[in-house]
Formats: sequence, C-alpha cells, structure tokens
Amino acid sequence: MSGTAGPTKLVLTSRWIPEKGDAGKIYTSAAFWVTPDIGLGVDYRPLVDEVNFTATWRAIAEDPEGWRPALILGSSVDDFTVGDDDIESRSVFGTFSKALPRIDGLDLVISPYAGATYIHELEDLRPVGGVVLRHDFLTAIVQYSGTDTHLTLSKNVTDRVSASFIWWGLKYPGLGMRVAF
Repeated sequence: MSGTAGPTKLVLTSRWIPEKGDAGKIYTSAAFWVTPDIGLGVDYRPLVDEVNFTATWRAIAEDPEGWRPALILGSSVDDFTVGDDDIESRSVFGTFSKALPRIDGLDLVISPYAGATYIHELEDLRPVGGVVLRHDFLTAIVQYSGTDTHLTLSKNVTDRVSASFIWWGLKYPGLGMRVAF
C-alpha cells in the first residue's frame, strides 16, 4: 500500500515458492478496499487448507508535496524464519513510508519505509523496513520482515496485472502475480 490513495478497490495476489513448507509454498490473497484508507481481506494457503484475515489502515496519508510520511497500520499472518525453523504467525505492524522526489533522469521514485511488527508466535517486537524502487513498468523491493530479508522484482504486464520474481529470505526463489481492479 502506498501512502497516497488510488482508484483500486480489489487486489488479488498469489505466490509460489516451491522450496518453502506447505503453509508458505502456495499463497493467495484478496483485499477489498472499503475506503481508500481501509483494506480488509483474506489469505488462503491451499496446501494446509487455512484461511486468515488481514486488515490494513492508512492512518495518515503522506503529503506528496511536503515532508509528512504515511503511517500504515495492519495485521496479517506471515511466514517468518528463525534459525532453521519456519514459523507462521499473526503479526501486527506499523510503518512510516515516504516517496522521495522523482529522479527524472532515471524515471525512478525511491520510497523508503521503517517501522515495527509484533510477532505473536515469538512474543517479540521486531524492526521492519525496506525500500521500494519504482520505475514506470518495473519495481524492485528490498524488505526486512523482522526476521528475514526478501527481494522482489515486479514487472507491470498491463495497468492492472504484474508478475514478480521473489527471492524469499534471500534463500528461496519463487514467482508471484498481482491483479488489481
């Protein structure tokens, strides 16, 4: 979710990471934006027949012309790796994010974010953060989830569809897809 509102109402995502355990190998989700600031959704993990609820709230929208970052709060069930153990846990997070001015010569927008997540299974508050590098048709995301660093490279196929290469935990390669309506 960006720090500014858009016209999208429904977002469907899926990912396939063949080397992860059954809970994380195939993941699908649907999020409906009730308002431009509130998203409610579900994720489904078909190999373990598990459904989880998600919620995202943009409490403060970023000021695209000024200094004010967005504040985004939410909760979801995520995959975390601690040592050699894969843990699936509900987490509650808060992040500040801000798109920096466009670098016109490269047609690039850099958007860093930072915050924290409370991982219920670990009973621990962890830092999160990353950076989104957005070109008109290509996006790179480097993110730290509180336990792992992930890399995602996405290409817009159309205005509403993107395909992604995922390097989960800088360990497991995978593929993803996003469709927005």
